[in-house]
Amino acid sequence: MTKIFKILQSNWFWIFFATCLILFSFTIFSNWVVMVGIWFGLFFVFRFTQLEAKLSEKEHRIYLFTVLLYPLVESWIKWMIEKNVIPYSWFWLNRLEHFCWALAVVIIFLPIFTDIWKTLKWWQSLIFLIGFTCFIGNLNEFFEYLLRSRSSSINYRIFAAYYWDTIYDMMMNIIGGFVGFMVLTWKTR
Repeated sequence: MTKIFKILQSNWFWIFFATCLILFSFTIFSNWVVMVGIWFGLFFVFRFTQLEAKLSEKEHRIYLFTVLLYPLVESWIKWMIEKNVIPYSWFWLNRLEHFCWALAVVIIFLPIFTDIWKTLKWWQSLIFLIGFTCFIGNLNEFFEYLLRSRSSSINYRIFAAYYWDTIYDMMMNIIGGFVGFMVLTWKTR
C-alpha cells in the first residue's frame, strides 16, 4: 500500500494518467472532457500551490485515492449511459453518477477547506460541506439546463422531464455530500 501511495505522489504519474483519461474522454462526449479537465486542473492547482501539502497523512491518502478512482468510475458510468450498455438504465446510472460526484467533490476540495474543517464543530462541518456540495451541484445543474435549452431539436415533453432529473440529481448531491462528510469524519478525525 505504501508503494502505491508513493506512486500517487509522483507528478509524472498524474500527468500521464490525466492525459490518458482526457484522451479517452473524447470517446464519450466533449462535455465530459471539460469535466475531466476541470477535475485534474483543480488537482494540479492544489498540488503546485502546496494546498495539498496541508493535509494530514490520512486525509492525503483519501484525497489521492479519490483523485485516482473517481474519474475512472465516472468515466465508466458515463460510457455505460452514452453507449446504452444496459438498456433503460439511464435513470439509475445517472443517480449513481451524481452520488459519486458529490462524494468526490467533498474530498477533492479538502485542500481548500481543511483549515475550516478542523476549526468547526461536527455539525457545522456537516452543514458547510453539504452546502458547499449543493452550491457546486447547482452550478452543474444550471450548466446542464443551459446545454439542453440550447439544443437545436428541443422536444418540450422530454425537456419537461429534465425537471424531475434535476430534482433527483440535487437529492443525490445532498446524500453524496453527507456520505463524503461521513468518510472524512470516520477516516480523519
